[in-house]
Amino acid sequence: MAAQRPIGYWLKELDRLINARFEDDLAAAGLTRRHWQMLNSLAEGPRPAADVRDGLAPFWNDLSEWDIQLAYLVDRGDITDDSGTLALTTAGRTTHQEAFALIGKRRRAMLDGITDEQYGETVRLLERMAENMAAQQ
Repeated sequence: MAAQRPIGYWLKELDRLINARFEDDLAAAGLTRRHWQMLNSLAEGPRPAADVRDGLAPFWNDLSEWDIQLAYLVDRGDITDDSGTLALTTAGRTTHQEAFALIGKRRRAMLDGITDEQYGETVRLLERMAENMAAQQ
């Protein structure tokens, strides 16, 4: 029997696959996963740009890209920037809803055969592992 791969392998592999599949799904709409995250962060209403940026910081490899990605969404008419407060436009709400449907379909496929309880327990375990590692600084 082959050796079982460690959790780090599966975390990296799942992250790679999520990024690749979500990027594929969103590309048809001219969006990236980072665009999706920005749009989704504004779905409940306007927010200060700094709050959106800071909330998404863990997902970005390079925060200097923030201005470029924000400008793209502003230029295409999905987001307005009113003196540092970001909001979805009517077109942006439509873009978000369409992307939300794509992402939802992909998430449902990812969770095929996994119960709500199993998913919840997995998230709780990963959260606990992260807390344990953070406490070891």
